[in-house]
Amino acid sequence: MAPDSKKQTDRTKGKASARGKALPVEQGTKKQIALRRREARQKRIIWISVGALAVVIVAIILAGVLQELVFEPSRPVAIVNGVKIRTTDYQDLVNHRRFTLHQQEQMLQRELSQLDPNNEQDQFLISIYEQQLSQVRSSLTFVPDSALDELIDHELIRQKAEELGLTVTEIEIDQAIEEDLRQAASPSYQTPVTDTVPTATPIPQERLDEIYRSALERMRLSEKAFRLIVRRSLLQDKVQEVLASQVPTTGLVIHLQLIKTDTEEQALAAQQRIEQGEDFAVVAREVSTDTLSAENGGDLGWLTPEQLSSRYGPAVEAQALALEIGKLTLVKGENAFYLIRVVGRDENGPLPADVLAQRRNNALSDWLAQQKSSPDVQIERLLQPDQIPPDPYETPTATGP
Repeated sequence: MAPDSKKQTDRTKGKASARGKALPVEQGTKKQIALRRREARQKRIIWISVGALAVVIVAIILAGVLQELVFEPSRPVAIVNGVKIRTTDYQDLVNHRRFTLHQQEQMLQRELSQLDPNNEQDQFLISIYEQQLSQVRSSLTFVPDSALDELIDHELIRQKAEELGLTVTEIEIDQAIEEDLRQAASPSYQTPVTDTVPTATPIPQERLDEIYRSALERMRLSEKAFRLIVRRSLLQDKVQEVLASQVPTTGLVIHLQLIKTDTEEQALAAQQRIEQGEDFAVVAREVSTDTLSAENGGDLGWLTPEQLSSRYGPAVEAQALALEIGKLTLVKGENAFYLIRVVGRDENGPLPADVLAQRRNNALSDWLAQQKSSPDVQIERLLQPDQIPPDPYETPTATGP
């Protein structure tokens, strides 16, 4: 054989030998080989199935975590002018309001437990405390709805504050919290200087921190959530102050004289006396049953139309607005008759002090009412039952066997 042919033959044998080592021949009968191949396929299918199941389980767990920590907290309970109110903020406020009401309930129950229902002096206090207790328990049932209303109001207030350039700083929040803590701790830190005059000793900061941590734990609120509630309250006070300063100090006022009688005959008799020349004040002191004005000779002074309506009814208000100054007229009310005379009317007179104070106190609530009725304000209520947290402070009611 030629040398080249021999080399080619050796290379061919080497390749065959190498292939034989890389792909060993399966041992056993054809049936055993088929059985082993089927088992191998089944194992691969099982492992693939286990892997797919693991992926599904991980996906479910991840979806649950995302739902619990991301989607559910961010799911809005309301939308105010495009701004979402988060579920977590709502639930924190519900818990805070419930905690406050339950604290009031416990305090009233303690006060009641110290009173003797057989003692006549205690019976009046018992009735007062029981009324207050009933109001607190009634308020507890409305917390889910009232908290939603409160958050809607707060969002409108926040938007107004942004418009006015009002903000609340972290320092202001710290000061408000510390003031409340010192007030809460002060009863246990009172030492008498004399027999009658107590003086407050400084409260250690460690004690305040301890009270704060305990309060957060009992309220079941994070510090961030509680500070947000305090921030809203402080911002509301600032907006209220600005709106109160913008309340007009003048308006329509009427100076009125009035005689009130139970019957029409009495009113007509009084009218006849005045028309015949008797002084209105003299007749009023003798005839009028209105205890608010009789001693002043029927002179009501300067009042707003709302004051007239609330005291004497809309009929008196309407006549006071329409009646010619100095003219005497008889007005029939719901349960009485009124003889009135308009002494003066001023479209831009100074408002009575009590009216001005009331309008300033109501400045924020009146503004909120206007906002909610405005077509330019968009409010969507989205609260669902599953977003209302259970009451963690409610004492379970004992049931019979």
